[in-house]
Amino acid sequence: MITKDLVFHKIKFNNQDELFDYFSDDLEKKGIVKSGFATALKAREAEFPTGLPVPNGVAIPHTDGSLVLKDRIIFATLENAIQFNEMGGDAADKIDVQVVIMLAIAGGQKHLDTLQKLILAIQNQTFISDMLASTNQEAMLAIVEKELMSL
Repeated sequence: MITKDLVFHKIKFNNQDELFDYFSDDLEKKGIVKSGFATALKAREAEFPTGLPVPNGVAIPHTDGSLVLKDRIIFATLENAIQFNEMGGDAADKIDVQVVIMLAIAGGQKHLDTLQKLILAIQNQTFISDMLASTNQEAMLAIVEKELMSL
């Protein structure tokens, strides 16, 4: 589920839509998701925000697994933080997100299990700060694999 080509180090986006479009297009070109993934991500994020109020801000955008052909996870550190609404918060509750972990997982139970493991990993502030401090894609991938080798 974790592959080097889906680890993005210090990538720059101006907003959520740009981020969702870019990653969805990349996943679709690689045969990982079907057309419509970006639209589904945006709709789900609008209804159920995924910004987590942790140091450095993390978001875990995901959507219905029916659009997923191969299970994968994108890990991205952002050059500039972008705003997400807070998970479980009010519309006014915004999080400046510097780390995005996007799920493309087909199976419902596997999706939930992966989400649980990721939330536990995110609570380890060293994991997030180490990803942000990494100097390149390879170093970031090593940090992710070490923390999440059981995924």
